[in-house]
Amino acid sequence: MIRYLVPALLLIASMGCGGPSVHDGPPGGRPGPRPSGPPPGASQEMSPAQRLEKTMQDLTIRLKLTPEQAGKVKAIIKAGEDKKAKLFADGEKSDNPQEMAKLFERVHQVDLGTEKALGKLLTKDQVDEYKEYLQEQRRRYETGKGHGGGKPVGGPPGGGRPGGRPGGL
Repeated sequence: MIRYLVPALLLIASMGCGGPSVHDGPPGGRPGPRPSGPPPGASQEMSPAQRLEKTMQDLTIRLKLTPEQAGKVKAIIKAGEDKKAKLFADGEKSDNPQEMAKLFERVHQVDLGTEKALGKLLTKDQVDEYKEYLQEQRRRYETGKGHGGGKPVGGPPGGGRPGGRPGGL
């Protein structure tokens, strides 16, 4: 672990030393006006309500939902998201791999229930388009470009080491 930590610390330290920085301000020593808001490129985590609104905007356009369908779709998706949030909140109490596998299976069952409920409401073409939308969202999430703040931090359990244990032992 130390062999990875020392080079990383040296890199971080060297980034802060030396030449001018964009935070130094204009030449002459007087600081310029600071831009408001987050730094460029910083992603902001969306709240569940914001994610739901973004999803509904996307689905309303993409699936060509009627106003009546949009209201019902929103209620179905929100109910599923609320169930998943509760499952994840309960799952945070455990770090047992078997319990986590059960948690993800329950989350998957909620997703299947959501898809089934939407299947009763939407036309076949809309269901097909919804499934394509989900596939695209999964791909975006896997590449860190989803609208919920990107990939989770950390990586695979065990750090991706052989045997699933840190250090590969």
